[in-house]
Amino acid sequence: MTACVQSAAMFGAELWWKGDRVQGTIGRADELQRLINQEARATTGCFRTTNRGALSMESGLRAATAQLENRQRRFGLRLLSLPQGDQARGIVGAPTELGRRLTNALAYAGAMESTVLLEEPEPLNAALLQEEEEEARMETEKPRPGLTMYTDGSRMEDGAAGYAVVWKKGESWAGIKTHMGYNQEAYDAECAALARALESASRRNTTPERVTLSTDAQAAIRLMASDEPGPGQQYALQARKYIASLRRARPGIAIEIRWCPAPQGNRRQ
Repeated sequence: MTACVQSAAMFGAELWWKGDRVQGTIGRADELQRLINQEARATTGCFRTTNRGALSMESGLRAATAQLENRQRRFGLRLLSLPQGDQARGIVGAPTELGRRLTNALAYAGAMESTVLLEEPEPLNAALLQEEEEEARMETEKPRPGLTMYTDGSRMEDGAAGYAVVWKKGESWAGIKTHMGYNQEAYDAECAALARALESASRRNTTPERVTLSTDAQAAIRLMASDEPGPGQQYALQARKYIASLRRARPGIAIEIRWCPAPQGNRRQ
């Protein structure tokens, strides 16, 4: 019913839905709600006098207003996820009726991760290594020449996200830690940590013969392999820029990004 009846009844709602009490769509949500109630009764066999909340829970069909607003939010998010330069992306936030509606639906304040559609894919020029767990742990513990850096990103229960990058400096440890604010996920922090580690390596006075990055986030390693538009693309592009800088400074440099298994109870995929 959702795929056939509701899809037809709400077709184009992303564009025509203005709200419950706005001229032009007053009463539309009520009409759709009556249709959804009929669907719910047909699905569950409940009486016409059944409470609407109970009917919705038993049938799994959401209220019309919630569905209409969610369709508009999803439409706005799809537009904002388009690559930079796509004209459709500018609809959200535009000084038009539709632009204002989408802005309100998303509570959009102008901050959004940018993506770009590259004419030619850029090679990473680094080795991405994800061995079996035991082998990966043994490789992590091996002493390596050059610069070895460990990265980690996380998101706290209060929504704060951040990352840290550490490396051995003589007999002690040095590092970088960065707070990313409250609108990021742990995935973003892990990806940002890898890009920041490469940036730090590229800014050293003397370029090392080898740079090895170790992270417990396999998803972040997979992201580095792609420069396609999508979440985290900005970090993959930054990584390529800093790797290119390292190779210009030392053409024969070896660069590895390795999976390092996290301690038990703190695993990320």
